[in-house]
Amino acid sequence: MNTEISTQSRYQGYTLLIVDDNPTNLGVLTDYLEEQGFEILSAEDGYMGLKIAQFAQPNMILLDVMMPGIDGFETCRRLKADDKTQNIPVIFMTALESTKDKVNGFKVGGVDYVTKPVQQEEVLARISTHLRLQELTHQLQQSHQKLVQSEKMASLGRLVAGFAHELNTPLGVAIGSAFVLEEESKKINRLMEQEEVDVDELLSALDSINEGSNLTLSNLERAANLVSSFKRTAVDQTSDEVRSFQVKEVINDTINTLHNRFKQTDIEISVDCPNLLKVKSLPGALEQILTNLLMNSLIHGFNEGQQAGSINVNVQLDRDHLHLEYSDNGKGIAQENLEKIFEPFFTTHRAHGGSGLGMYICYNIIIIQLQGTITCESVLGTGVVFKIDYPI
Repeated sequence: MNTEISTQSRYQGYTLLIVDDNPTNLGVLTDYLEEQGFEILSAEDGYMGLKIAQFAQPNMILLDVMMPGIDGFETCRRLKADDKTQNIPVIFMTALESTKDKVNGFKVGGVDYVTKPVQQEEVLARISTHLRLQELTHQLQQSHQKLVQSEKMASLGRLVAGFAHELNTPLGVAIGSAFVLEEESKKINRLMEQEEVDVDELLSALDSINEGSNLTLSNLERAANLVSSFKRTAVDQTSDEVRSFQVKEVINDTINTLHNRFKQTDIEISVDCPNLLKVKSLPGALEQILTNLLMNSLIHGFNEGQQAGSINVNVQLDRDHLHLEYSDNGKGIAQENLEKIFEPFFTTHRAHGGSGLGMYICYNIIIIQLQGTITCESVLGTGVVFKIDYPI
């Protein structure tokens, strides 16, 4: 009895949406999960599921694949295309067992799947795992909010928020693939216990294990690369330590941390920098400068990313000076504002929450911290060019 009360209290406050066209499956699963403390919403087709998800914003969606009207895969695609529902984790429920169908589920945005007939304890375990991932993501987002205490630290806040969002997908896919491997392993054990082994079925299971392991490893590798990039950038942006670093690596790390802000835009970012260019300076300062310039282009030059365009970052070493030319082909800066852009609190975006400190901080980092120079050239309607030069 105490265990039951503890389980119910653990899941109280969580809302699940179950989308299944089979009333029996829907009823059994609803009863079980309500006993665990979840609040359950239900829909018998994809259309109704989409409407409920938009309105109720559940913590997670259990989605049947084979349904009349739009199937589960199409329903998931639409969920992920909607800003209101794109971050809700989706677990597929399906009788389809082919690796192709499973991989397709992950490709359209699912984080996991359970096979029918559904095992209640397995469903609960998978829900619990992904709720924990959600909580970790939320904790990272809270860290992001705490870090944004000043405009200078806002770049680190964007880093944490972007990292949380980007890391959730490969980890979710890797966990889902690991469950595939576990099931296929159990399948092989059952086959080996039979008097006559079905060779075709055994080979199929081995193929599934091979594909599942490849999917797991590739996504874990992606997650590891994200963590490495995050560690480098986070340490650099919170440290004033002079060290040797690869310039192109720092530039790419900075662009990667802002990937979540640019990925749904038609803005192309190109970098022209020697691959082996290594300098001894402040990598965190360079990252903060680039972050502010990139966000300035996104917000001001390209109207919050609604306009298409290009950004070019050109870096050269001139004896003992690093020369960086940053340009975009956005809307540019009016002539009367050019002399004001490095002044504190100057912004043309105040009505939308702009503080006017981004370019002022860039200026101070370059002039005071790096003992360098920065100039800006622009013609309204043709874009902007920043030329930065500092000793190394």
